[in-house]
Amino acid sequence: MKKLNSKIAKVAQGSPAEIAGIRPGDILVSLNAHKICDVLDYRFFGADEEVEVEVLRNGSRIVSTIRKELGEDLGIEFVEELFDGVRICRNNCIFCFLKQMPPGLRKSLYLRDDDFRLSFVHGNYITLTNLNDDDVERIVSQKMSPLYVSVHSTDPKIRECMLGNKKAGQIMKELKRLADAGITLHAQIVLCPGINDGESLERTVYDLGTLYPSVASVAIVPVGLTRYREGLVPIEPVDSVLATEVLDACISWQQRFRRSLGTRFVFPADEFYLLAGRPFPSRRTYEGFPQLEDGVGLSRLFLDDLRKVERRANNTVLRAGKYVLVTGVLAANMVRELAEILNQIPGIRCRICIVKNVFFGETVTVAGLLTGSDIAFSLADVAPDEIVLIPSVALKDGLFLDDMSLNELSHTVGARTEAVEPTPMGAFKRLCEDT
Repeated sequence: MKKLNSKIAKVAQGSPAEIAGIRPGDILVSLNAHKICDVLDYRFFGADEEVEVEVLRNGSRIVSTIRKELGEDLGIEFVEELFDGVRICRNNCIFCFLKQMPPGLRKSLYLRDDDFRLSFVHGNYITLTNLNDDDVERIVSQKMSPLYVSVHSTDPKIRECMLGNKKAGQIMKELKRLADAGITLHAQIVLCPGINDGESLERTVYDLGTLYPSVASVAIVPVGLTRYREGLVPIEPVDSVLATEVLDACISWQQRFRRSLGTRFVFPADEFYLLAGRPFPSRRTYEGFPQLEDGVGLSRLFLDDLRKVERRANNTVLRAGKYVLVTGVLAANMVRELAEILNQIPGIRCRICIVKNVFFGETVTVAGLLTGSDIAFSLADVAPDEIVLIPSVALKDGLFLDDMSLNELSHTVGARTEAVEPTPMGAFKRLCEDT
């Protein structure tokens, strides 16, 4: 049995837990006699009006009864979200990005999670290959909905091959089991040319459509490939020709689904439009952006935000300043348009720096996977009086993927560097701060 790490990190001031005497450093043992394995258990069993809280403090067990409003949070934060640890992926996916990482990075970057709890809390995609009956019962009883599922193919043999797992072929059965229990699901298809495209892709989309509305949406995203694929199954990148074919197919499927289901249902990732050189559809086409975290519709929101900045730029006077907007290759044209709009503001001089991804390989073009070393190389010509704005998605806990910090980048390039929200308004608000 795994040891639980249910140590309390913080107790909110004035919260029911603080009033009851719960302290940071206490170890949560149970709520209303239920063992608590994670924050989801904590929220579920702690929602009642009366909650018996058992904690361990300096080796002694302390029990407190808390009376509060129904659904009111106890006010406890924990050191870890999952007290029994993250469930590790048991698959051997032929396209797994983490297997394409270079050696020597921090350990957390190699963690391959496949945990249904993280799917519910953070929208992480899971494969359903490691769910047991107890897991399904818990998902249903605690109403863990929606969940996000990596489907890739509903053809049993193709999915078994793609995931490297003989249990993976039962995906429709697993999806139906959750659907019948009232769980909402959002599906993902990572498109690998020559493997799950063409007729296989169409079959997958229509198979998933039979489970609507339980399967509420499907995202199609192109496979991500780095230069670290030695010894892995050969996979070709999605090119402009395939991107065009996928977009044409998606438009056709969307039209059919709108007639039969009242929804477009299937949504291609932004990269397909950029690869095919096609304009992005209108905001309403995305139907509320159910797959935004999978890169479906971010560019549409970026372009809409551009118009807002353009309107404000025409009536804004800021203190003079020089700025460099850092971007990956994929979004370069949109960021260039942002720079042109900002340059309309009196006193502002703004240029872009397009960073090629040498670290992972030039087929990786998104800003979120830029490293400090690649950014530093691309900023070789930066002037000391320029302020470099980095998209915040390239950083986690203040570090780039190669463990360079923002301060180290500033020191390396000899100019001030800052992280900003990766939107036009995020950059515009930063400029306003200098007034």
